[in-house]
Amino acid sequence: MTFVVNASHHRAKRWLLLVAATLVMILGVAAITLAALVTDSGTHDLTVPNKNESTGLVDIGNASVEYIGSSANNQASGTGLFDPFVRLQGSPTEKGYNTDGAVAFDTKSGTWTHAIKVNAIPVVDCDGDGAGTATCWELFVDINDSNTAKRISLNEVEIWFTTNANLVGFVDPTGFPSGATKEYDFSGALLINDVNQGSGRGDLRYLVPTADHTWNADTYFVLYSKWGTTPPTQAAEFGTGGWTSDGGFEEWKVRKTPSVSILKTANPVGPVAAGDNIGFDITVTNSGVAEATNVVITDNLPAGAGNDLNWSLNPSFSGCSISGAIGSQVLTCTFASLAAGASIGPIHITSDTTAADCALVTNTGTVTTGNDGGGSSTANVSIQCGALVIHKQSTKSGNPLVSTAGAVFAVDGPDAGATADFSVTDDTSAAAPDEDADIGEVCVTGLAPGTYTVNETTPPSGYGGASQTDVQVTVVNGSTCATAAAAAAVFTNPPLGEIEVKFRDLGSGETAASIVCKLGTTTLSPVSENGTPDPAFDDTDEVFTSLAPGTYDCQIIVDP
Repeated sequence: MTFVVNASHHRAKRWLLLVAATLVMILGVAAITLAALVTDSGTHDLTVPNKNESTGLVDIGNASVEYIGSSANNQASGTGLFDPFVRLQGSPTEKGYNTDGAVAFDTKSGTWTHAIKVNAIPVVDCDGDGAGTATCWELFVDINDSNTAKRISLNEVEIWFTTNANLVGFVDPTGFPSGATKEYDFSGALLINDVNQGSGRGDLRYLVPTADHTWNADTYFVLYSKWGTTPPTQAAEFGTGGWTSDGGFEEWKVRKTPSVSILKTANPVGPVAAGDNIGFDITVTNSGVAEATNVVITDNLPAGAGNDLNWSLNPSFSGCSISGAIGSQVLTCTFASLAAGASIGPIHITSDTTAADCALVTNTGTVTTGNDGGGSSTANVSIQCGALVIHKQSTKSGNPLVSTAGAVFAVDGPDAGATADFSVTDDTSAAAPDEDADIGEVCVTGLAPGTYTVNETTPPSGYGGASQTDVQVTVVNGSTCATAAAAAAVFTNPPLGEIEVKFRDLGSGETAASIVCKLGTTTLSPVSENGTPDPAFDDTDEVFTSLAPGTYDCQIIVDP
């Protein structure tokens, strides 16, 4: 069954899909998966009278073709602009395909015939003027018929996908028996009057829609073509003679394009201690064979966990600037062009940090160009803080941790300020600022590395004040409550008690007592029940309180 479709290629594709679906329903075929195949056919006149004219894009169904007159389009010549991937040479007909394996039919071996990835085929707007949304692979043919026998026909074009760079075994007319899938098929006649002289030109432009095809970075693009089989009686507007190949070569090729990429790296690589500077380097490289134009780098700079990162270019870089408020800054770089094989950068951006920024900082930069799309690159750096640990110990033998919470400490950070940066109370909640739930242990995390000075301002209940003052401890980058415990600030406090001595007159009213207690040579001052000093011979109890561990001597004098 043959269907002749004479419509725009978008409408034709929808019509063909509808016909295919209808045939499946009629035949009762189910669960059959077919490779995507786009087909074109028919005879299409691409002849022009001379090199001052071009056909413009001619719709042949799904694909479009154009014969380009060299003078009409100021068409440049030279292999520096194109990458040939298959060359055929034969007479009166010729055929062949590209591979890294052994060439077949009329394919010529050499640098002009090789495997090529699908990703290496340039993708352009199918409308040819940049206004459309559909995309097509752009292929060119350098046609080299003689100046006296200019007419030639292109009769078959097949595109196959494979993962084998050395694919061989094509059978005419059925194609590859295995190892490849056919993606596109033209069968008919494209009638060409090759008015251009010399080689190195893209005489014929062939646009094949990329829609309905699936590929990845490992997929190779194999193109089979056949020339010169149109009967000599086939009419055409211009030219004389038949449509056969006269022995000159026909060479399929793609336009050489730039290949622009961006690389972002952390500098320094980190981890970085809070309080030190972080930075990133940006380098844009054109590894292609053509100049890239209108190169634009855009980078939404990270605000940091503390929303305080303040970015700058260091050193300054021509074409680059940073705009926006702290927390929402943007790096923008604009360059008119980037030569093939050249690079821009490294462009270094930097920011200082604080303890509020302790986290992983991630940054993505993007590049766009006027003629090669673009790309992005992401880098990250870890801003690390440390932990400060304080041990509150008893002066008892073995220095156990104190048994009551509530000790308060003043902490002065590495900024060497005159006043304490913060205070922390020993508690059992495990919530900041004391993130250690144990009594007698304090841990504060998220601190910038450096040397801190710690003082106890309030001892815990039931203990005397610590003898230590201005205890220094180093907060190490990346340390935690567990790892910092070995380098803790230690304060020792004596547990406190009291002595109570009672004297009571038994009824005579004639006796009184004097009670004196000493610690070594130091005489203790008693207090009354209301906390005031208790005078001697008052016929009441004597209480000596807030006593640290030690040996106490008490003398009682009863005086009638």
